[in-house]
Amino acid sequence: MKLDVTSSVKYFIIIYGLICSCLSTKGQFTESLAPFPFDSGWPVETIEIARQDLRADPQVVSEIFLPMIGTTTEVAINSDTHGTWIILPEAGIKIWTIELSAEDNGGIGLYFDMFQPGEYGRLFLYDDLDQMYGAYTVLSNPNEGAFAIHPIQTQTLRLQFETSIHSTDYSISINEVGLLFPSKSGLGFGTSGSCQVNINCEEGAEWQQQKRGVVRIIVKQGSAQFYCSGSLINNALADRFPYLLTANHCGEYSSTTDYKQWVFAFNYESPDCDKPLWEPAIVSLTGASLVAKAVSGTDQGSDFKLLKLLQEVPLSYNAYFNGWSLQEAIGETGVGIHHPDGDLKKISSYSTTPASSNYGYISDDPSAMYWRVNWSATENGHGVTEGGSSGSPLFDNNGRIIGLLTGGTSSCNNLTGYDFYGKFSSSWTDNANDAIHQLKPWLDPNDSGITFLNGIGSDTLYVEAGFEAERREIAINQYVNFENTSQGKIEQYEWYFPGGKPENSIQKEPEQILYQQYGDYDVRLIAHGTQYIDTLYRKAYISVLPFLFPNPADGSFTMSFGVDLTDEPEISIYDMSGRQVAFYARRTGSRLQIQLYNPVKGAYIIRINDRLVEKNLKFIIAY
Repeated sequence: MKLDVTSSVKYFIIIYGLICSCLSTKGQFTESLAPFPFDSGWPVETIEIARQDLRADPQVVSEIFLPMIGTTTEVAINSDTHGTWIILPEAGIKIWTIELSAEDNGGIGLYFDMFQPGEYGRLFLYDDLDQMYGAYTVLSNPNEGAFAIHPIQTQTLRLQFETSIHSTDYSISINEVGLLFPSKSGLGFGTSGSCQVNINCEEGAEWQQQKRGVVRIIVKQGSAQFYCSGSLINNALADRFPYLLTANHCGEYSSTTDYKQWVFAFNYESPDCDKPLWEPAIVSLTGASLVAKAVSGTDQGSDFKLLKLLQEVPLSYNAYFNGWSLQEAIGETGVGIHHPDGDLKKISSYSTTPASSNYGYISDDPSAMYWRVNWSATENGHGVTEGGSSGSPLFDNNGRIIGLLTGGTSSCNNLTGYDFYGKFSSSWTDNANDAIHQLKPWLDPNDSGITFLNGIGSDTLYVEAGFEAERREIAINQYVNFENTSQGKIEQYEWYFPGGKPENSIQKEPEQILYQQYGDYDVRLIAHGTQYIDTLYRKAYISVLPFLFPNPADGSFTMSFGVDLTDEPEISIYDMSGRQVAFYARRTGSRLQIQLYNPVKGAYIIRINDRLVEKNLKFIIAY
């Protein structure tokens, strides 16, 4: 239907010409443009959308752990055959409007087989409360063709497309409407378990860079919709290429068109530790293409999927391309960052070194393709994983990705359950010999041979404070040197070492920070750039241990030296009469674990002679 309006438009012409940069919108990458005011007297065609049964193609439903959040209904709605065109000659524009109505749903999303708004076109959406979303322009979908718009919590959705009265370079065609299930009202907001920990609680203080790379994904696979998680990933060229890593079982059977309609939400998190009263704004991008993936099945593959986003990540998103590690020797501590049940970003912490195992097994296997993780209670909860966490990254204590979540048994009702992450090191080359099943050809295209890589921010104007200690565990009266891994255009550094000497520094890489007392010490680095300041605070980062502990002991004790020992250190133990005592010793890096045979109460002397260490220490067997 076309309606020609030739009067009462001069007022509207002025309003339409304004570009309001302060306009608050919620949605995908949009331009802050003011829509032409809608006239309630304009006719609007309403189309009722009924939920269809899931199209039961065996390629539609994932085989592993993806809770479905909604389905799509096939439609054939386009700007040539449906809706109403309002022609405004004096304003020089024409407006296409249509309303979609779907009762008993948790949110309405739009799937376009063609979204080509043209040079002057812009699309606005309005919900039940007349809240506006948009404008969606050619910048929202620079590749044109297939497109999707993030679900909006509403029962009716009005579309208003505007363009120049003379334009013919547009094509708007909707082939599916996504309807979330009513139980997903709020689009996942607030639906995860009560034990989960928000990313901006104290537990996330050291992970403020890494969190910016983690996204929530609305996966489309045929007529099914799912939640997953994923992360932007850095590559050896450090060129901010828009690679995104998730799990293969997230949309394992998605088509090329499906991938173009995946929606990636950035910075979807609570501003602090508490659950917010209102859902925060959602900023997102639409569309990806498949680059590489694991072979199918957890028995043969490490369950990874590498995607290329169809557009660059906007600088305003302040995104972070996370680093990664191929190293099998990982520390005792680390975290998972994820969107359980599609909820706000959460953090789960581990304090026991992940074990190498096959998927679903509790026995260790050093050659297996999965990390088995058990989560720890922390100050603000006991983070676990849920449906929607699939594909999320597992980070080691250096802040690098070492795995991607496949599944497991942990939950708020099963805090001690195990979760399994496909190893990043296995995804590198172990799945198969061809590039489509490996990460290495894409993340190290020049075959540099690196075994780990730090993350990088989305813009060199952003400052990324980063550091690593030469050694985090030292003995009393030993020194620590720090490596500066900061990124960006940095003009000044401020270091703070409470408990160390000196306690602060402005050097880029401070050396010989002396620790003279036992304890755990924080380290803080503030990096000052031309426009930005970034702080990295690591709590209890340096651990200063006594040389020998516990002391007194019961016959079993540990010696810590802060430097790695050689393979065959010379060790002798004597009682106070000078007689040599039999013992068993096991070396692990900078530590010696010692067990006396038939210990007797009294004082002893232990003598150790090594290339790096020569010590005589006294200890007591008290019981």
